[in-house]
Amino acid sequence: MLKQVTTLALCALLTPQVCLASSSIGDQAEAWLEEKLDYSGDISVSLSKNKIRFNGCRQKDYKLSLATRISDSVNLEAVASYGRAVMDFGVFSQRVTSRAYELITWWEQPAYRVGVASGVRPAHDIDLPVSGSFALPDSNTVSVYLETEGAEENHTMSFAVRRETWHGDTSDITLSQDKSYDNQVQLGYRVSF
Repeated sequence: MLKQVTTLALCALLTPQVCLASSSIGDQAEAWLEEKLDYSGDISVSLSKNKIRFNGCRQKDYKLSLATRISDSVNLEAVASYGRAVMDFGVFSQRVTSRAYELITWWEQPAYRVGVASGVRPAHDIDLPVSGSFALPDSNTVSVYLETEGAEENHTMSFAVRRETWHGDTSDITLSQDKSYDNQVQLGYRVSF
């Protein structure tokens, strides 16, 4: 279901028939989704793009988020991410692409919000000039998020605990183990301008 909704949202963002001169892309996508899904509730759509570039490296990440309110204090959010990077160092050049999907349930309180998420990274590929292209292992992630206000009103402090399970049998390369685990603790501070 998550894959179908994110595919519909991407189509909404890229289909020229839904373009309205006075609306933003997010508003257009929201209206198109509500019409196609026959859903009368509020759907919030956001698309973000991050990029970094320096000598020998270029990286772009896109994140599409669809959120809807289930009750007064519960939100449901579906996130689709796509990233690509190029490292250009002569014979050591490589190209990496990655896709990921995540479903988050948020419980909101006046001073903070808590999220529980399940995610999957089904496509993680690397392209090397010497050996060609091959798929890296797939992964599943379980996460717990906590977000609260920072020092000022437009600041947000976030805390995340994640466990990512990598599956060795989904890779094009032979691995010595069937599964590998990556436990992460992330602390973030975001300022909105």
